[in-house]
Amino acid sequence: MSQLPLVLVTGASGFIATHVVAGLLAEKKYRVRGTVRDVNNESSTKPLREAFPDLELFSADLNKDEGWKEAVAGCTYVHHVASPCTLDLPRDPQELIRPAVDGSKRVLQACVEAGTVKRVVLTSSFAAISSGLAGNEGKPRDYVYTPDDWTDPESPRCRPYEASKTYAEKAIREFVEKLEGDKKFELITIHPAVVFGPLILPKVSASHGFILMLLKRQASSVPDIGIPFVDVRDVAKAHVAAMTGGTPGQRYILYTDTKPLRDIAHILADKFNPQGYRVPVSKMWKITLWIIVKLFDKKAELLYAFLRSHLKFDNSQVKELGVELIGLKKSLMETAYSLIEHEIVPKMAGFKGEDQDKDE
Repeated sequence: MSQLPLVLVTGASGFIATHVVAGLLAEKKYRVRGTVRDVNNESSTKPLREAFPDLELFSADLNKDEGWKEAVAGCTYVHHVASPCTLDLPRDPQELIRPAVDGSKRVLQACVEAGTVKRVVLTSSFAAISSGLAGNEGKPRDYVYTPDDWTDPESPRCRPYEASKTYAEKAIREFVEKLEGDKKFELITIHPAVVFGPLILPKVSASHGFILMLLKRQASSVPDIGIPFVDVRDVAKAHVAAMTGGTPGQRYILYTDTKPLRDIAHILADKFNPQGYRVPVSKMWKITLWIIVKLFDKKAELLYAFLRSHLKFDNSQVKELGVELIGLKKSLMETAYSLIEHEIVPKMAGFKGEDQDKDE
């Protein structure tokens, strides 16, 4: 067992990271180590330890130098998944950009000092490819984004989150390109679209916001927007495959399709409204969303940004990683049931449960 390659997953308690950890452990070919901000914080580490008894945990914070050298020591592969992600708009964009860039550099410098790392797999985002969520700036509506496209972080319409992912990836690539001799290691970047899928830990990600909005009926109507999506299990499979396969230096877009949010609402309504939920399906007018953004909920600006775009991506290169993408309905159903079973969405009196549903 001790001779198996050691793999590090940063931000191990995160939505995507927990699935990467699960995928690595399922292979039974690796020892897996994860980082959390504080291993002594039982509220966050206990669920993680219970889910993955064989996972070794280290304290390491993207905003601090301490801990990264110890976390990376002896590792053959590193999955750098940790990154700040929020729907909130910080007053200072650097609140997101600085930890994303500086934190990534801390991880990479630790990889250099370890001297054992062969490859780093970075979790980036479609937001580093598609001009952020600001729409198809300067491109036709039917433009299909490829790995050769880059977001312009200097655009006045580029949000802090998209800028943080872009700056971080550019900084990482520049860092790796400058490495020489025995300090050199390979880099692959993974670019997921909006990530749906079931939870391993009772901890939601920003991507769950769309489904939570519908299941909790946080609005009585649905904006006419397109959501580019992928299932978290496919993202995790791509990470594991890219660790030893794929093309060094490549950017892999993890994207299944773009679907209108109202289509997503109808799928959820058909299944869950008979169980006591009130998923909205009527169309929200643009002016209504504008009023919500301006007067009530700045987080809704993310939805307003999607109004200006119907993003599509070329995901053909994911075939290199052998990932067969999960369809929308399966992903949605398993996401919704997971949110309910983890009590993030209340169980209604008529809730039947996923097992009963499968028996029908």
